Amino acid sequence: MFILYLLLALFVLLAMVTIHEFGHYCAGKLLHFKINEFSIGFGKSLYSRTSKKTGEVFSIRLVPLGGYCAFDGEDGEDPNKQSDGAFTKMAPWKRLIVLFCGPFFNILSAVIFSIVLLCTTGYDIPKVYQVDSIPVVTAITTTAGETTNFADSDKIVEISQAGIGHNSMLVDAEYSSPSYLSYEIKKFAEDNNTQDTNYLIKYYRGGEYYSANIAVEFKINTAIKADDVIWKVNGTTIDFANDNTFANLIKKAQGDSVTLTVKRDGQYKDVVVNLFDYGVNSNTKVVGITSTAYKFTLGESLARCVPFTFGLAYKVLESLWLLVSGQLGLSAVGGPITTITTIATYTQSNFASFFILLPLIAVNLGVFNLLPIPALDGSKMVFTTIEWIRGKPINPKIENAIHNIGFLILMGLVVIADLYHLFFV
Repeated sequence: MFILYLLLALFVLLAMVTIHEFGHYCAGKLLHFKINEFSIGFGKSLYSRTSKKTGEVFSIRLVPLGGYCAFDGEDGEDPNKQSDGAFTKMAPWKRLIVLFCGPFFNILSAVIFSIVLLCTTGYDIPKVYQVDSIPVVTAITTTAGETTNFADSDKIVEISQAGIGHNSMLVDAEYSSPSYLSYEIKKFAEDNNTQDTNYLIKYYRGGEYYSANIAVEFKINTAIKADDVIWKVNGTTIDFANDNTFANLIKKAQGDSVTLTVKRDGQYKDVVVNLFDYGVNSNTKVVGITSTAYKFTLGESLARCVPFTFGLAYKVLESLWLLVSGQLGLSAVGGPITTITTIATYTQSNFASFFILLPLIAVNLGVFNLLPIPALDGSKMVFTTIEWIRGKPINPKIENAIHNIGFLILMGLVVIADLYHLFFV
């Protein structure tokens, strides 16, 4: 089954590159560049067709890891043998547009993929699935004559995957004292009604197990309801693009309550909800809800897709900076093989991840190609801009040598990154 996901991932990567090259192709056609070939894939030709009108060759090649749009004169052919529409004979501003449109088409496709993601899977806006009860310790009595590390009014919050509201709950907590305490609530309220109930706990200290009875009162935010869609926290709109995620806004909140702007039954309203301590002796606050991702309407997606895409672009640039500054290691870098296996792995584990990865990959390809790295579109744009300012081109042999060396270095890094992931990660 994993093979099918690998093939899907391969198709996605090939599609992203094809979109990129199609951007170059469309701009070149509009500006009357002479195009020799548009190819999907590299290597031996499996299929080709030549346009009788323009002489352009459309081909599908053996190696599905890329593609290209070959402009006449782009590779430094003898100017005397170039047509009037050759790449180097066109005005610099036209070449800049052609070079830019490859990454632009990737970013444009990311916007479209973002609309699909927001409509089908949802992302950053939480929709309340259930309101959870938060157990608060009101009294403690030990049966072994020992004093526990609990104190009255300590909050107990589920840390395991089970989640609050289930019949059993296991919490591990480490304290400033040398002792390590673990406790297990043997039974748990099956409803969310506020009540006082005694629960048996066990804790481990000094090689011995002890037990205690705790009186627990269950707190619940009655102001918020299941199916509420949370749009704002204290007046700030939840927005992934600005790192204003729901979790981050709750962390930044001051005091013991927050005002949430929710969409309920098609109407927007403000509700005040309490914040509860997460865990014993913790400064982290929680609202006490289990949520799912809200699926946007088409209109909401159209309004949000552009800032969402630019938020992804910012994350890509941030990651590149962390990589360059040495804050991220080689494990954060991957070539085509790593990219394909990552897509396949995430998609197999959760197919919804597929829709999340599409705009991310598209943005990544677009942003990366705009960087002034030799052999990439960004570097070629730099050389073209210099030519435009100087009024004459840089020596073609020097420019081609820089691009060729840059390409070899880039391919070497890609191979090293893939080998590292294959054998060491």
